[in-house]
Amino acid sequence: MKSAPGPMEIPNWQSQIIKTNQTVSNQAAVNTGSANPIAVELYNMDKRQRQQIAIALKSAGYRVPTNGTFSDRLLNAYNTALQSAQLQAAQIGQQFSSTYFTNYLVNEAAAFDGGTGGDGTSITEQESVITKANARNIINKVFKDQLGREASEEEIAKYTTTFKKKAAAKPTITTTTTSGKRTKIKTEPGFTTGRAEQYLVDQIAETDEAKAGEVLNYYQSFMRKLGL
Repeated sequence: MKSAPGPMEIPNWQSQIIKTNQTVSNQAAVNTGSANPIAVELYNMDKRQRQQIAIALKSAGYRVPTNGTFSDRLLNAYNTALQSAQLQAAQIGQQFSSTYFTNYLVNEAAAFDGGTGGDGTSITEQESVITKANARNIINKVFKDQLGREASEEEIAKYTTTFKKKAAAKPTITTTTTSGKRTKIKTEPGFTTGRAEQYLVDQIAETDEAKAGEVLNYYQSFMRKLGL
């Protein structure tokens, strides 16, 4: 996830600083000979200053390019953020200023990343919990299916320990990637009870007891086909 931006260099607005309760138009006036002072201010900044503001706006949740180029998208976001900061200052009885606006964007960026809308990637690991009772049930089921008998207490203890080690070593990993309004979730299963069962089947299949059982089953099937 993004971290909140550091201190931002905002030009001295002088007499153009937004006064409390003053309304700022999002667009320059048309055919009246007047201009939007905020648009003029932003347009006349050097590219580096516009880029710093654009990065802060993007961190605060505004969808703007961060290359420092003047554009309608950047101007609209800048105007919206200014008006929101002005309104907030009025509501809490604070004097609006360039410093207030800088702190406003920093706080908005922190709140934006703390919610569900921030861009970035988060990874969650969750270890499967295989209790002794669950392990016993899995082990006995596999032993009955594969060998026709229940597992001994020694075998249960052995494989229960193995299950716990493998569950700790391979948790379920969920990766959540957010970009704007799009969220992608990818889950990589860990050592779940289903995997524990398959693991034990594979282990038993390699034992002499299982191989001997396979030979016996083949021999019995062959004899039945001969009618013996």
